[in-house]
Amino acid sequence: MANRLDRCIMHFTQLLPSSLSPITTLPKTISVIAKVAPTSQLRRSLYNSSAHFQREKYIFDIVLPTFEKFQQTRGLKPSRSFTHYPTVIASECTEGQEFVLQEDLAAQGFRNFERTEPLGYEHVAGILVRLAEFHAISFAMKDQAPDIFDKIVGQLQETIFVAPLHNSFEGFLKRQLDYAMRTLEHSPAKGDEAVTRRLARFRDEYGPSMVDCVENREDGVICHGDCWISNILYRQKSKQHPKELKFLDWQVSRCGTPVIDLSYFIFCCTDTELRRRLPELLRKYHETLVERIDELGSDGQRLFPFETLQKHLKKFSRFGFGMALMTLHSTCCVEKDLPDISAILQTSELVDLDKYAKDMLKNPAYIKRMTGVCRDMVRLGYL
Repeated sequence: MANRLDRCIMHFTQLLPSSLSPITTLPKTISVIAKVAPTSQLRRSLYNSSAHFQREKYIFDIVLPTFEKFQQTRGLKPSRSFTHYPTVIASECTEGQEFVLQEDLAAQGFRNFERTEPLGYEHVAGILVRLAEFHAISFAMKDQAPDIFDKIVGQLQETIFVAPLHNSFEGFLKRQLDYAMRTLEHSPAKGDEAVTRRLARFRDEYGPSMVDCVENREDGVICHGDCWISNILYRQKSKQHPKELKFLDWQVSRCGTPVIDLSYFIFCCTDTELRRRLPELLRKYHETLVERIDELGSDGQRLFPFETLQKHLKKFSRFGFGMALMTLHSTCCVEKDLPDISAILQTSELVDLDKYAKDMLKNPAYIKRMTGVCRDMVRLGYL
């Protein structure tokens, strides 16, 4: 770790103008964050570290600058442009030596949302508005500069749900669904028999469904891809100012339906009470999307009418459900109670990880959130 952090500092120093070197001559402290790839071969293989660091470098080096330029040439003021992500100072993708050095947003007053708590309406609405602004760039660029868009998305091949899924991964997914089905036994409710039957059918559909969702490029946009609570920071300078948002960790960005981001965020970061207001939140997302596409010079209603969004939600929301099945048990767990996966993976295989999650599956917060997700997927007609 120390050697790679030294390389981060070296790259950072090389990027500075000669008049500012060495770093000790800078007029103020610069606070940075270094994200460094794991060295364990088991962890590198499990997380596909090389591909994901390459993906993040590509997003920050090529995709986001292209999006910034497109917004500028369409007359969007900087204050209205989607630039809600950290500045990357240096990055390296040499096999086994990957790192990303970026500005420390915490030093600028940004902070995490409470990870274990579902988000409230105001926060959810604000995040959906920013996602709409981000997705709108893809729709407008596809319409006005299709060659440029096709070129940049041509590099965004799927890195996780690639057919055929390995048998061990398929087994892992099925076990996550089994755990979710058991949560319904803790607080039975009317209609749970129908929910259980649908979940049982989905057990064999789970892996193939995730592949289908990420392979679809109909009405495709560039998605953040990992849109959950720990990858979004916020800052509010005063009560009179709206919350500023920053989206972190672009390592699994992909091209696909906007519902990849929407369903992941909705089913992993909200609860049943909030989802009762989902229709108005989706309207807000779509209104913002159309307005921003129009502002960029295209016809938003023509490119992605609300009826098409609804069809995508019915067909592809199972992606967000699948991600909730995989992550909610850890999301609902306070950080001090999380198992040390890094240490576990020094000696264990993926199939052994479940035993370290047993206590998290007993967590009342997980049981409440997971039962709500299962029931809402069926209630909304998404499963």
